[in-house]
Amino acid sequence: MPDQRFAEIIAFAYETGHLKHTPRTGWLLGGVRNGESVAEHSYRVGVLAYVIAACEGANAERAATLGLFHDLPETRIGDIPSVGKKYVTTASAHELISEQTSGLPENLRDRIIAAIDEHESAKTGDATLEAQCSRDADKLECLLQAREYQREGYTQLDEWVRSSAEAMTTITGKALASAAMEVSPGEWWGSFASAVGRP
Repeated sequence: MPDQRFAEIIAFAYETGHLKHTPRTGWLLGGVRNGESVAEHSYRVGVLAYVIAACEGANAERAATLGLFHDLPETRIGDIPSVGKKYVTTASAHELISEQTSGLPENLRDRIIAAIDEHESAKTGDATLEAQCSRDADKLECLLQAREYQREGYTQLDEWVRSSAEAMTTITGKALASAAMEVSPGEWWGSFASAVGRP
């Protein structure tokens, strides 16, 4: 029988893995079938939060942590699209993560709750720079994903692109959103292929 602390951590890890199978449901409204999972979204949010924070002179590691953890409560409630939030009332992210982490060692639980609370604070305006960077990363990731889906032929995603770009608050986030409107999702590959001599 494993130490109970480690058993609880493993149970939490299994629960976080559920996000690999939890779809980002808002894309269905734009006609996207078999869209990304919450885990796929959160991974790139973490990377982008690191990048934005580094460019802003903030703590990049902290911002990346906020980005990676920000959607953990969705293991319990799923991904509710913006249009559904008018009709669905759920517990707060703080309440959800507090319950999710209740069996974890106190120091770990407190760190995870603090990360969720800090990210959520960017929604109200009283936020650390790291939380602002994480929130911008969340919106920028949505913009990038919408552009990628547009490249695949989905034509009803202009609102995702526009609203995500308008939601940026940091100088870096705004600049990256502007660049994302101009740079094709496949451009990285074309540049790379040319550099290594591929047609």
